[in-house]
Amino acid sequence: MFRSSIKLFKVFGIEIRLDYSWFIIFALFAYYFGFDYFPRVLSGLNEGLLALITIITVILFFTSVLIHEMSHSLVARRRGTSVKRITLFIFGGMAEIEKEPETPYSEFVMAIAGPTASFVMGIIFGVIWIFTVNIAPIREPVKYLAIINIVLGVFNMLPGYPLDGGRVLRSIVWRVTGNLERSTFIASTVGRVIGFMIIAVGVFFILTGNFLNGVWLAFIGWFLQSSAQRGYRQLIFETSIKGIKVGDVMNENIVNVTKDITIQDLVDDYFMKYRFGRFPVIEDEKTQRFIGVISLHDIKGVSKEEWAEVKIGDVVKTVSEIEKVNMSMEISDAIKKMGKNNLGHLVIMSGGRLRGIITKSDVMRFIKIRSEFH
Repeated sequence: MFRSSIKLFKVFGIEIRLDYSWFIIFALFAYYFGFDYFPRVLSGLNEGLLALITIITVILFFTSVLIHEMSHSLVARRRGTSVKRITLFIFGGMAEIEKEPETPYSEFVMAIAGPTASFVMGIIFGVIWIFTVNIAPIREPVKYLAIINIVLGVFNMLPGYPLDGGRVLRSIVWRVTGNLERSTFIASTVGRVIGFMIIAVGVFFILTGNFLNGVWLAFIGWFLQSSAQRGYRQLIFETSIKGIKVGDVMNENIVNVTKDITIQDLVDDYFMKYRFGRFPVIEDEKTQRFIGVISLHDIKGVSKEEWAEVKIGDVVKTVSEIEKVNMSMEISDAIKKMGKNNLGHLVIMSGGRLRGIITKSDVMRFIKIRSEFH
């Protein structure tokens, strides 16, 4: 999701981004307010004022979603969990919280913060609605915003993971059983059931002629049940690699290439011979000074006609600090680092020399072999 998004700004050090899918829901809301809802309830206004009210209302709606997610994020940070970014997308918003909460109580307060913020926003808009009952251009937008915030809060309190209510359910089961994996299984199962129920309602709407609302509900249900299943699988994966360090997984049987060989030699004598997807590049055999890592992807940008002339040193990128990790790093953190920075590998350095290299395929192969003995 985050690779197909636009950075907007930062709030309290948290990056706010727009996923490209957000523009779809923005257009749908703008169309609904501008061509259906407001022309009906504010029929006496000119088109220019209707357009302005529509834009402000849509912005306030997504601001409400952002406040909902920001509440989760600020509570998470207060509980010692880092939050790098919040992304608004077609189904609302998502805070990228670095790790699972440490305790059931942390889970509970982090989960309840979002719906609480939505209910507070609903009350605020509701109060404005009461005091502007005779001012239609303000009354109608804030009435809708009050209702939609209450609906957002209620929907998120449904007891199905990964909705906030599902996280509250997980925290309660976790507190009772003391087992995070079991509580996640129960909450995600409820989430999948609720997702399928929403899909069923959507199909019913479609069959009874309410096509657009039916399709939208079906999409929401599908997203909910698939997210519930994915969330449980993610937890199982993280549990299976807990305690594993980079040093346990890294490949120390390194085959280096020197910077002065050609791409043709690299392909013929290394890629075709060793079948690795990437190779560390060094200055020369004597100094063993590490320069960077070259992969198949790197040489694809060079025309085959030039392979016999172009040297590896002309293509390889110097290793960056973001690629470097130490041997004691948790493998789960290494995977997250590769994902966030779109890296295919990480390198382990010691005393200016390369100690090892780790790739996503190394991790998956290690976990697969390890699972055979458990």
